[in-house]
Amino acid sequence: MTTTLRLVAFAIDCPDPRALAEFYGRLLGWEIDESETEDDWVELADPAGGAGLGFQRDPGYRPPTWPSREVPQMMHLDIRVSTLAEGHEQAIAAGATPLPQPPDQQGASWRVYADPAGHPFCLCAPQG
Repeated sequence: MTTTLRLVAFAIDCPDPRALAEFYGRLLGWEIDESETEDDWVELADPAGGAGLGFQRDPGYRPPTWPSREVPQMMHLDIRVSTLAEGHEQAIAAGATPLPQPPDQQGASWRVYADPAGHPFCLCAPQG
């Protein structure tokens, strides 16, 4: 007998779970799943039925210092956008901060941003 494993959430440490969940909700157009939410854990549900995003309180959280490795990023999200220009506008409106593009990736089809807690994430446009 084989047990099927299924990813149900990707958890992100942060100082304020609700604030970070609200940011990603604005960015992705997802809603907070209040039935899965507590004081120290807030979950966003993927409306397409995929794995959700969970945000858990970490009182000792230190934001990554990307591109420096002083405090490593440990993880990042890649988010598909139609175009980098449209994605940029939506990310800025949601509250993201643009981060420096690596010098050797100036023409790449992705751009780096930080969420309000300092986690880097990438907006990725189709190549072509």
